[in-house]
Amino acid sequence: MTSMFTPDTEWLTLEWHQATVAAGRLCMQRCSDCGRWRHPPRRYCAECFSSESSFVAVAGSGTVESYAVSYRSLDPAWQERAPYATLVVELDEGPRVLAVTELQPSEVAIGRRVDLRIDARSDDFAVLWADPAT
Repeated sequence: MTSMFTPDTEWLTLEWHQATVAAGRLCMQRCSDCGRWRHPPRRYCAECFSSESSFVAVAGSGTVESYAVSYRSLDPAWQERAPYATLVVELDEGPRVLAVTELQPSEVAIGRRVDLRIDARSDDFAVLWADPAT
C-alpha cells in the first residue's frame, strides 16, 4: 500500500494529536473549571469561558451520526481503498469526531455503534479508525 499523506498540525490541534499519541488512545479536551468537553480543541470554553483545560483519555466508543462515501481521492493511498466511508461519530462522552473505517460503505449505518482506535503516524499525528462495537 502507498504511504498515506500525514498533515502538519499546529497549535491546539497539535496538542490534541500529541496527547492522543502519548496516551495510546483517543483523548479529548475538557474544561478544567466546568467539565465541558471541547472538540475541536479551542482556547476558551463555550460554557464558562475558562481558558483552563486538559486532554483526557476517553472510552472511544460512540454512535455513527453521519457519513460520506468517497469514490475517489487525491491521496493515492486512499484511492486504493475506494470506495471508503468517513464517519462522524458522536462519542459516549458527547463530542463528535471524524473517523475512517475499514467497514464497507454498505455496512455503515447511522446509529451503528463503533469503537475508535488510533493509528499513530508520528508523534504529532494520529488517524482515528472506527471498528464495529464489541
